[in-house]
Amino acid sequence: MTSIGSRLRKLRVEYGYSQRQVAEFLEIDQSNLSKIENDKRNLNWTLSDKLISLYNCTPEYLLGETDEYEKININFKSGNDLDLKAIAKINRLTYHLNILRGLDDEKNKIKLPKLNINLRREFGLDEYCPINIFTLLVQKIPNLTIVSFPMKRSVSGCCYKKDIDSIILINSSHSIGRQNFTLAHELYHLLDDEKNFFICSEGLKDEIEIKADDFASNFLMTKHALYDFIERENISEWTIEDVIKCEQYFQIDHNSLIRRLYNEKFIDESQLAEFSFNIMDKAGKFGYDTSLYEPTHEDKKYYSIGHMIPLTEKIYEKGKISLGRRKDILLDLFRYDIAY
Repeated sequence: MTSIGSRLRKLRVEYGYSQRQVAEFLEIDQSNLSKIENDKRNLNWTLSDKLISLYNCTPEYLLGETDEYEKININFKSGNDLDLKAIAKINRLTYHLNILRGLDDEKNKIKLPKLNINLRREFGLDEYCPINIFTLLVQKIPNLTIVSFPMKRSVSGCCYKKDIDSIILINSSHSIGRQNFTLAHELYHLLDDEKNFFICSEGLKDEIEIKADDFASNFLMTKHALYDFIERENISEWTIEDVIKCEQYFQIDHNSLIRRLYNEKFIDESQLAEFSFNIMDKAGKFGYDTSLYEPTHEDKKYYSIGHMIPLTEKIYEKGKISLGRRKDILLDLFRYDIAY
């Protein structure tokens, strides 16, 4: 019979995680993890629960009572600095989601919108208006759940989809503007790519990530909207005040906006550098609310919105899950306000 330690080592190697990364996730010394993997130290329940979520396996598999295990296909776009807590969180949520779906009587097929230039029109929006993307996507994308919590600085967000359900994780330690951009970026992966699990960073840019960034920028602020703003504000040469006014209006990330203006040759390289610094201080001096440049407020730093919440309540009200199971799901969704 295969030992627990050897199974853990096998899982870690299969996913390509280092001992350092997993030890950091478990909040233990790397030497202790090495002893666990070599069966020289027992695994307590707290650690085993974390590892079950990280590797998306069952307790029975970990204990060697079954060999049934299906490795999840993760498309890493976050370089070497992985956030294993984000992976464990999305695995935990999909575990709950599979239980809820198995108990749901209404298994209607859904049709996601097409990812194209007319997507805003399909959502009933014109080409010019700013949007509240968090509220919009929960309303317009069937069976979507958005979960926000602090992640490693390098990781911007994650996207998971399976059958009729999807989950997007957003790094709430980033600025509000950046979170808006990340959500639009993850929407691209949700609607366009066949892979079911993306983890994206700010730094790593391949062809797909560049396309997702271009989509996000144009979804939040279309080309028509940008040119309309230039005409309305009578901008002949962009100033930092024009930039701040534009990003405040469209609620878009500052760095994404000035990069867009640079790519479209509205500003040159020297302006790009000049406009990159002290943006919060400058916005405040122009009289703007600076929350766009700040992380989520403490009371919403751990939070979620979307489909899993009413689905949990519906299954509970039908008596198909216990009060304890309902509480566990809502706590994993960070909805402490309705869990108790």
